[in-house]
Amino acid sequence: MDQYEILIIAKNKDGIIGRILSLFNKRGYFVRKMTAGATNRAGYARLTLTVEGDELTLEQIQKQVYKIIDVVKVKIFPSKGVIRREMMLIKVKASNETRTQIIQIADIYRGSVLDVSSSSLTILLTGDEKKLDGFVEMMKSYEILEIAKTGILAMSRGEKM
Repeated sequence: MDQYEILIIAKNKDGIIGRILSLFNKRGYFVRKMTAGATNRAGYARLTLTVEGDELTLEQIQKQVYKIIDVVKVKIFPSKGVIRREMMLIKVKASNETRTQIIQIADIYRGSVLDVSSSSLTILLTGDEKKLDGFVEMMKSYEILEIAKTGILAMSRGEKM
């Protein structure tokens, strides 16, 4: 099944995210990832949900979400013309012998070292899913201690919303 990002703009009221996710749960729609936060308009929240489905499923999702009071916009992002990014924090075991190698690999992936301890490094990376997955693969040989990832943030290219 294909994966899509859905943008939902809603009035930022108590329980709005719960109501939206409850609708997905009741209808049996699988949400793979979710991000939520403020928008450029005061009093509104922006949710980006990553879902699996076909065009018919997406159309049904869009219709159902619009029925929720306080939802003002629902947009399904097309596969092209969209900027998609995730953020990841990854903590990797690092010794005096491996620390330099890990930092060099992080530099290649344009990662930032946020924390250095005697036995680990914590690195911040942003990028598309493939880039982050590639970095995780590279770090497996050094022993990954912890990973935290956001969902996908998506925005149309150019001036359109």
